[in-house]
Amino acid sequence: MKFHGAIEIAAPIRAVWTAVTDPLPLASCVPGVVDMEQVDATTFRGTVVVSLGPMAGRFHFTSQVGDLRPPYAFAVTVQGTDSVTRSAVEVVVRSQLAERQDGWTRLEYEAVATMGGRIAILGEMVFRAAAQALIAEVTRCLRAQLESTPSTPRPTTT
Repeated sequence: MKFHGAIEIAAPIRAVWTAVTDPLPLASCVPGVVDMEQVDATTFRGTVVVSLGPMAGRFHFTSQVGDLRPPYAFAVTVQGTDSVTRSAVEVVVRSQLAERQDGWTRLEYEAVATMGGRIAILGEMVFRAAAQALIAEVTRCLRAQLESTPSTPRPTTT
């Protein structure tokens, strides 16, 4: 399953880069994250409590940050396993940042999610709805953390 879109943030590219490439503070923007720790310079692991349709549980995950090209591009691979059904999920996200003339930053992302086990039975519709809600919440949180003028009009997120 693939997701893609763009987020416009009223902040300089370096500030956005710092916020989105440091998983420990970024975790505070992700709903359901209950713990997270750094394993090495690019690897993190933690737990997130998730509800997908009729299934709810804890997903233990490992994330690996790579392909860093500061402050313009990076990739993150997240692999997780549900504690109840042992279903597996892998999400690979590739992001690019571009500084606009007006000082805003455009963050474009493409994510590919692969699921196995009982969670795959729920299907794309349920997973896609949950992913869109997650993206909306992370976007809202990043904007709240980074934008100095909340009344600044912003374009729609795609």
